[in-house]
Amino acid sequence: MKVKNVLMHPLIQLEGVSVRRNGTRLVGSLSMQLLRGEHVAVVGHNGSGKTTLLKLLRGDILPDPGGVRVYDLGDGPQPTVLGLRQRIGLVSADMQDFYFLHARRSVGRTVVLAGFFDTPLLYEQASPQQEAAADEIIALLGIEELAASELGTLSTGQVRKLLIARALAPRPDILLLDECLEGLDVVSRAEVLSLLDTAGEISTLVCAAHRIGDVPHSVNRAVIMHGGRIIMEGDREDALELLQESEPDVVACELPVHNEVDDVEFLVRMKNVSVVSGGVRFLHSVNWTVLPGENWIILGDNGAGKSTLLKLILSEIAPYADDAQGLGVVERLGGMPMDKARPRIGFVSPALQTGYGRELAWEVTALETVLSGYRGSVGMLDEPESAELLGAQDWLARVGLAELADRPLRRMSYGQQRRILLARAMASNPRLLLLDEPMAGLDSVSRSLMLGLLQQLADSGVPLVMVTHHVEDRIAAINHVMVMERGKQIFCGTREEFEGSVPMGMGS
Repeated sequence: MKVKNVLMHPLIQLEGVSVRRNGTRLVGSLSMQLLRGEHVAVVGHNGSGKTTLLKLLRGDILPDPGGVRVYDLGDGPQPTVLGLRQRIGLVSADMQDFYFLHARRSVGRTVVLAGFFDTPLLYEQASPQQEAAADEIIALLGIEELAASELGTLSTGQVRKLLIARALAPRPDILLLDECLEGLDVVSRAEVLSLLDTAGEISTLVCAAHRIGDVPHSVNRAVIMHGGRIIMEGDREDALELLQESEPDVVACELPVHNEVDDVEFLVRMKNVSVVSGGVRFLHSVNWTVLPGENWIILGDNGAGKSTLLKLILSEIAPYADDAQGLGVVERLGGMPMDKARPRIGFVSPALQTGYGRELAWEVTALETVLSGYRGSVGMLDEPESAELLGAQDWLARVGLAELADRPLRRMSYGQQRRILLARAMASNPRLLLLDEPMAGLDSVSRSLMLGLLQQLADSGVPLVMVTHHVEDRIAAINHVMVMERGKQIFCGTREEFEGSVPMGMGS
C-alpha cells in the first residue's frame, strides 16, 4: 500500500508554466508530469528550451506568475524546491568546465562527497554516514580507481563518471541529465550509458539530448520540444525518430576566396614533443608537420592527447619531458614568433564558447563578440575601426546571422552561438583555423550547418585542423588524418592512407 501511494502522485507537476526574461519568452506555456520510475527523454533542437525546462524542474529558475509548479517527493506537495535540492541531482557537460578550469587538483572522492551539499567542491566535513554512502555509490559504479585520482589526470569520460557518482551519492529521487553524453568518445559513451542504466534503478531520469546515442536504454517516454513549448509526448521511438540526422533548411552564403599567400614553409611543425604534468604523460614524442594546402582531422578517444596538441599550437601549454628526450620544439607559421603568430590563428571550441559567455554574463551582443576577434580579447576593449565594423557585419552575414547582430548571446541558441564564435575566429583573416570538437553540443541541423560552413571555408583556402572523436565529422576537404591513442601517434598520413588502413567504424 505504501508503494501504491507513492506512485499515485507526480514527483513534479507543471501546469501552464512560462519563463520570460527581459520581455522574451524562453519557454511556455508548459504542462507536464514527472512520475516516479517513468524515465523521460527531453528532445529538440538547439534553442528549443530543453535546458530551461530542466532548470525549471530543479528549481534553479522561477516560473512566471500564473503558472503552477508543485513538488511531491513523498512528504506532501509543496510549491517550492526548498529542502528538496539534494533529492534532485544534476549531471551536465557544462559542469565539467568548472572542474577543468578551477579544480584540477581535486580528488575524485571529495567531488563525490560534495554532492551531499549541492556544491561543486567539498567545503565542510562530511558525516560518517555520508562517507559510507559515497563509498557505496563509488563501489556500485565500479570507479574506485577514479575516486583516488586528481581530476586533472583523468579523461573527460572518467570525470563524467565521477559527476554521475556525485549526483547519485545522496540517492536522489530525480536525476536530471543535461546533454550528459556530450563530448564523450565511443568507449566512454558506452560506459557512461551503462552507469546511467544503474542510475535508473536508483532515481527517475530526465534526459535532455539531441543525439540518438545519448538517450539511455532505460528511457521509456519522450517529451519533444520546439520553440520553448512541448509539441508532442510519446514513447522512446518518437524521440529516436526526431533525433535522426536531417539536412538544414538554409545554407550559408558563399565565402570569399582566402587571399593570404602561402609564403611560409609550414603552418605547424612539432619535433619530438612530449608533455608531462603532475607526473602524467599526456604526449609521447610527437612529430607532426602541417603544410600549406593541408586540412587535418585529429581523431582519438577522450584523454588521447588531441586537445593538448591544439593547446601547444596556441602556446597555452609548453612542451615538457622528464627524460632524456628533451623539451621538443613547437613552431608556427614558418617559425613566426608567438606574439605575431597568435593573432593569425583562429580558434573555436565549446569550452571557449562557455567561458566567453560566462565571463561577460552572456550580455555581449553577436556583433560585439565578432568584433572582439580582431583583438583576440573577451569582449570589446576599445572602439572598433570602421573597417573592423564592416568586416564583423560581413562575417555575421556569411554565417547566416546578420539579423542577430544586436542580440545578446544569452538570447541565442547554442548552435547560433557556435556560428558566432566561428565568425569571431575568422574576422581577423587567420592563416590557420583550429577547431576543438566544433560539433559538440550541436543538434543535427546545427551540425549540418556548421559542417557546411567549414567545408566552404576550406574550399575558400582557409587551412583547418579539426579535433574530434566522431569520424563522421570528416568533411570532404580533410586530406590528412592523425589518430592519437594515450598520447601517442598511431597514425599520421593522408586521408587515402587512413581510409585504406583504419577500420571505418573508429570514432563514429
